[in-house]
Amino acid sequence: MADIPDWKLVETNLGRAKQVPYEVGVLPIGATEAHNLHLPYGTDTYEVEAIAERACALAWDQGAEVLLLPAIPVSINENTLGFPWTLSYKPTTILQMLRDIVSSLEHHRLLKLLVLNGHGGNELQPFLRELFRETEVQLILVNWWTVDPEAFETIFEDPGEHADEMETSLMLHLRPDLVEMERADEGATREPHFTAMKEGWAWIARPWDKLTTNSGVGNPETATAEKGEQFIERVVEKIAGLIVEMANEPLDEWYPYESD
Repeated sequence: MADIPDWKLVETNLGRAKQVPYEVGVLPIGATEAHNLHLPYGTDTYEVEAIAERACALAWDQGAEVLLLPAIPVSINENTLGFPWTLSYKPTTILQMLRDIVSSLEHHRLLKLLVLNGHGGNELQPFLRELFRETEVQLILVNWWTVDPEAFETIFEDPGEHADEMETSLMLHLRPDLVEMERADEGATREPHFTAMKEGWAWIARPWDKLTTNSGVGNPETATAEKGEQFIERVVEKIAGLIVEMANEPLDEWYPYESD
């Protein structure tokens, strides 16, 4: 018999899927954008897909009836379009895509959804607030890079924000064939002129082509595949644990809280 993963929607089939009472859906969201001069445009999508696949496989092995949905490979990059070939959806487009996917899941009575975000420009909390009263689907959002701050701080020497030591380490582990370290710049950024922005209490949608030289934020020089593997293992284990908890928790009026 073919080794087909029942937990992966794009690879399973109707004959198999009809036999599984799925409890939890997982929706990865990536991006297509410049990542310094050395990482592929699809870095965010490669990362979030790999983490989602490994977490779903681990959760399935632990008894969770989870369904991994296809990743969304383009997301909100309005402020990074200054770099060639970056692709972007408007925030309202992402909201409508989420609304339509959630509506489909509700139709099929899959009422627990983990939105696994892989792109820092996707500030999705307002969207989940808007969907809150529209659907029976219970939505939980995770930005995967925030899952294990202790691992983040101990594994990496000088993490930045974008195409940095952390992301480069992950890609050296996941897709070393797509990493060209000899092309990387140091990921330096320009300082804002306004004191309020320097102190962090004034915000703008940062124009990435003004903030950075070649879209990187953070020096990737100290990245290694070993660091990437260590971090992914820690993140996957914790996300798998969440999926198992979601699958096992009764979908009653108190979900996801403890009842009185």
